[in-house]
Amino acid sequence: MKRYYANLLGQWTDITDDGLAENVNVPTYFEENLKYDENENVAHCFKGDYINITYGEKSYRIHPSCIQIVTM
Repeated sequence: MKRYYANLLGQWTDITDDGLAENVNVPTYFEENLKYDENENVAHCFKGDYINITYGEKSYRIHPSCIQIVTM
């Protein structure tokens, strides 16, 4: 089981069930975009300068380093 956390305004928030990344539910977004090209060490979802996150009726634009994926 994976949980997805985002640092939203200085607070780590679990966005697994209630968040949207790029207008897609968070687990689906990372399952589809957490892929690597040949000879690459950065996944597709972390190549950009930011990721759009919608949580609690607010939209955030955060740096990919502000995302944590925790496997339990």
